[in-house]
Amino acid sequence: MGRSGLLASLVLVLLVACGGEDKVDPGSALGEGGQDEELLLSLADAEVAAAGMAVARHVLYGEAEPDTAALDRLPGRRVFLCAYQDEPRALCETGVGGDLASSFATAAGALKEAAGGRIDPASKASIRLKFDVTTKVKSKTFEDSRDKQKARRLGTYGFFVATEGGEISWLLPSELLERGLYNRKKKGFARSKVLKLLRERNGDLGDLPTEFPYEEFQTIAWVERDQPGQVPPGVVRLYRTHPWEFPEATPDVLLQRTVWAADYLVSSISEQGKIRYSYKVTTDRDSRSYNLLRHGGTTYSILQAYDRTKYEPYLLASVRAMQYLFEHMDSDRRTGPWLAEDHPSFGDSLFIVSRPTAGAPDGLVKLGGAGLALVMIDQYVEATGDRSTYRGKAQDLARFLVASQKQDGEFVYFPPRTPGGPVTSTDDSPYYPGEAILGLVRLYSWDANPLWLETAVRGADWLIDVRDAGKGPSDLANDHWLMLALSYLYAYTGDQRYVDHSVALCRAVEHQYEKNEKYWADYPDYKGGYYNPPRSTPAATRGEGLGAVLDTCRLAKMDCDWIEDLLIDTARHEMLSQYDPDMTWWIENRPKAFGGWNGGLLDMDIRNDFVQHNMSSLLGLERHLRLAQDQRLPGGPGWTEQVLEGARFEGIPDEQMAELRADTVRYRGLTRWEERAGQAD
Repeated sequence: MGRSGLLASLVLVLLVACGGEDKVDPGSALGEGGQDEELLLSLADAEVAAAGMAVARHVLYGEAEPDTAALDRLPGRRVFLCAYQDEPRALCETGVGGDLASSFATAAGALKEAAGGRIDPASKASIRLKFDVTTKVKSKTFEDSRDKQKARRLGTYGFFVATEGGEISWLLPSELLERGLYNRKKKGFARSKVLKLLRERNGDLGDLPTEFPYEEFQTIAWVERDQPGQVPPGVVRLYRTHPWEFPEATPDVLLQRTVWAADYLVSSISEQGKIRYSYKVTTDRDSRSYNLLRHGGTTYSILQAYDRTKYEPYLLASVRAMQYLFEHMDSDRRTGPWLAEDHPSFGDSLFIVSRPTAGAPDGLVKLGGAGLALVMIDQYVEATGDRSTYRGKAQDLARFLVASQKQDGEFVYFPPRTPGGPVTSTDDSPYYPGEAILGLVRLYSWDANPLWLETAVRGADWLIDVRDAGKGPSDLANDHWLMLALSYLYAYTGDQRYVDHSVALCRAVEHQYEKNEKYWADYPDYKGGYYNPPRSTPAATRGEGLGAVLDTCRLAKMDCDWIEDLLIDTARHEMLSQYDPDMTWWIENRPKAFGGWNGGLLDMDIRNDFVQHNMSSLLGLERHLRLAQDQRLPGGPGWTEQVLEGARFEGIPDEQMAELRADTVRYRGLTRWEERAGQAD
């Protein structure tokens, strides 16, 4: 179609928008049918998608007339075209033509008219265009107060409503996620929220019957990439709100994503050292809740990033976060089976008490809180070589853990608030013992008190011989902290049981991975994920564990290539949930969200432990992939000892670090920690 065809389509749109009183037939969400196979194949092609975007840019911005030959032969399916920018966040319109090129032109013309001057050549650098082309339609009825659907379908279809009076409105598949419509607890879309957004899009929609008909429509969607200075920008295919294609798990890609994640976490640390806990991206609001246990884990991960990069702001922010945690800890003196008052190691113990609740008015003392705080200090020592500053606090935490272990090696998950008092909770946690064991065994690497190693061994033996005894792959729960701890314990003890149990835990992860295989064809982003629907943190924690078992395999001189393959698939799934430049198109507060990890395919919120676990997982995989290239990175059993013996890892050169952080700076600018590091220089 030439220029005359495009202009004719645009004129048609304006006539419909501004013309006479007669209502036009609104049609359906489909547009012109036919040629499904060719349409699907064509719309999967980036060049065809770029041609459609070029038609839109020609109409909206007056850019050069594109070659539309690839679109002319395709049916005129309905095109939904959206312009995402800072304010308003999104302007969307739709159009149908005799062929797909005409549909793009019609939709672009309608968008230009509706925008009222807010979309023009002068503003195009700040706009990202997104289009959806309808591929499939199914007539349905909203029958009651909630439209209930399988969660895995969320974001794969939209709502299209047409009234007898000729009015239409719609919600695009991605908008069901962008606008936070789905209620996971009630498993559906509330009628009131759906109607509110349909009417926001078209104020003339009027009242709909209690049971209103709609079309459930599926699309293929593409969005312009965030590429400043490139005109036109490239395009990326979407699935739900993330890229259709899985990222490649190359060492350089893993490092880039680690830096984005570390930058996010550092930006979330206040002057006092408090870390933003939970951020609701769809509403641009922070949660009021807080979790000191996860504070310790998050700080540990930032110190891992510092160990890898030696980027000074990461260390400055981590140290302040450590101080915040210490300021919110409690201390007393405790005895236990291995810490009688006359024991050489007896003394003060340090621990975390959770906020009071109705069920625990004095708060709960959590074994894992002390365990992760100790892991955090262990990582500080490994990253800096400084084993004097926090030695006392590390020993206090270790004494608390030792005093919380029973004679048989089992830990008390929620020790009493007052020494010798009653246990206030009989709940357990699959992760707390592993956190305690890891903290103790890593402490032993720089504070060689045999009690720390003995306690870790007793704890690990109880988990293997009692908790996990006789369990096969379908019964074993994921325990990434134990997998990490066993890699260090095997290095110190050479006990083959630690290798065997590590591999058994990997087989359990493999079993969990395969449970989603039946969904891969219909929901391709399920591949590499865990749970239904998959969440990013379960994938990340398994990734951390798999990486640790690769360390164990290497120490045991075992071939564990299948574990690395599983880890790579897991990491590729994880990366779908990071807010990278290709995933920021819909976000209201892009500077705040950039680099963070959301909860998974269907959960747009960020939490600090989501970021922590995913970043740690990618760091572990990068370390193994670099080792295959004969480059030794920090981390894993034996590294702390090497650091204390004088080994040094220089980190990343300043010029390369600037390149890795270029998008961070473009989105967010400098934080107090970069500014402080600059002042220190």
